[in-house]
Amino acid sequence: MRVAFIGNMNNGNFAALRHLRDLGVDAHLFLYSDEPRHFLPQNDTWHWDRWAPFVHRLAVSNGGLDAVLTGGGALRRQLQGYDVYVGSGFAPVLFGKLGWRLDLFLPYAEGVEFIVHHSIRWRRPLSTAFSWVRKRLMERALKRQVKAIGAANLHALSVATFQRLQLQPVVLPALALYPEAAPDAATWPASVNALVDRMKRSPMVVFSHVSHIWKNLPFAHFFGGLGKRNQWLIEGFERYVKRSGQREALLCLFEYGTDVAASKELVTRLGIEAQVLWFPTMSRRELTGLMRHVDIGGSEFAGMLWGGCGWEFLSAGVPMLHQLDNPQDYDRPDEPLAPFFNVQSPDDIAAVLLAHDRASLRAAGARARAWFDAHHGVALARRYVNLLEQLRRQ
Repeated sequence: MRVAFIGNMNNGNFAALRHLRDLGVDAHLFLYSDEPRHFLPQNDTWHWDRWAPFVHRLAVSNGGLDAVLTGGGALRRQLQGYDVYVGSGFAPVLFGKLGWRLDLFLPYAEGVEFIVHHSIRWRRPLSTAFSWVRKRLMERALKRQVKAIGAANLHALSVATFQRLQLQPVVLPALALYPEAAPDAATWPASVNALVDRMKRSPMVVFSHVSHIWKNLPFAHFFGGLGKRNQWLIEGFERYVKRSGQREALLCLFEYGTDVAASKELVTRLGIEAQVLWFPTMSRRELTGLMRHVDIGGSEFAGMLWGGCGWEFLSAGVPMLHQLDNPQDYDRPDEPLAPFFNVQSPDDIAAVLLAHDRASLRAAGARARAWFDAHHGVALARRYVNLLEQLRRQ
């Protein structure tokens, strides 16, 4: 079976390519011309030469003006010859231009990309009109050009989009991560070495590589209109330090996201600058080397299922702070919800940190890794292969 993946947000489809090739599937990845640098495949593997022959670049962007206007001829030449097509981003619209059906659509945005992004901005009429056109194109393509939609995020915003379009998604998590062991030698930039030394000496390391987007949202409905609420982790850590008196504990954050300045201002206002380490933006392959020195991770706190950072914590055996609305909706007999600390406020975060020492956190992390091995990774990849075989026959 020859499978083509289109798009690579959060390196999800590159992870899927590697899993499927390990299982004997001839999988290829086609990148949009404007993939974010942070999510280029070579930043997600220590063995790029092994995978590079199977990664290609499309001559069209992910939802830009060129993608709206393209006639599809060049795309047809690039994409022809595969048995099954799996796409994210603008792929449903592009397949409409080709007159083909996309076998499986995997949305990466809550509410579905290019649909949730649209909002009326009276001072930017051209931008508003363009986003409205993209929204309508995506809605029509999802109803006409897609065989199946895979989605694990049952947040109200996503569910509302599917219900409005009368679509029934397959509950299927993204194959978000392909675990690779980092080399034994230091795997981070030299400027990070001093920060890592402090992590090694600390009795409690709280770590979050989530992008800082909590004050100035890129669009009105971003993460349900809440943003990623990074401020919760900062405030919760400060309350933990104040209540425990633990002056050697560390909060590790990254200079990644539009609200880094706002987060730094909050850190200063709370008086915890000496206990907050700021790392430069780093690739996933570099981050894996840091995880071995982390006691607990901080994910997003917006009520929806975790993204790439959460999967990275689970795969590394790092217990995770996260906030999920209605967790019972995700807890199915064949796939129980992954173990994590479901917190509802900064005070809850402080309470978790106060209630656990390093030994109990390691035990929680071991349970998280056991769940990942049982239900994600290779186990999930086999579910994908079975689904794609079914779609191929339709």
